[in-house]
Amino acid sequence: MNILIATALSAAILSGRRRLIVGAAVVASWTVSPVLGAASVVVAGMYVLAGRWGRREPDDSSEALLADLTVLGLSAGLTFTQAATAAAGSVGGDAASRVLRAIRFRGGNGPADADDPALMVVARRALSTGAPLIPAISGFASTLRSEERARHLTVARRLPVKLLFPLALLILPGFLILTIGPAVLGSLERLGL
Repeated sequence: MNILIATALSAAILSGRRRLIVGAAVVASWTVSPVLGAASVVVAGMYVLAGRWGRREPDDSSEALLADLTVLGLSAGLTFTQAATAAAGSVGGDAASRVLRAIRFRGGNGPADADDPALMVVARRALSTGAPLIPAISGFASTLRSEERARHLTVARRLPVKLLFPLALLILPGFLILTIGPAVLGSLERLGL
């Protein structure tokens, strides 16, 4: 039974699906101990109530990689359309599909649209002003990377505050019981209670 649960949990982790991982972890913890299972159900419920279940973080890293690969294709002598198509085919994901859709419907040099990806806006702006395309797109990629780094630093700065909740509610009571408990029991024994 434990082998099946361990296999299901590892398959869930390898698939990368959050809901599957949380469900498998709840089932696995329930088989270990009903108390641990109940605690994991409470934690999963808090996770759902916090609104983190379906929320997706913006993926600027794939957009920066797409811009870097486009610059690589441009430096190899490809046109912007060819370089962006090859880069989008290599990267995949939401940003790449939006770039491919914009190239397919409006072409690499067509008129701008309001829902164009940022890479296409940067390229069209550079092409319309006559600015060199490679520095414009590589500057865009470095801007994306610095924004992503700043976002990760913000999350890392909030981490100690988020860790106070489990520390105060889960670790501190056990620590107090282990440190003060023997002294209290010894005092009660000496008092004859």
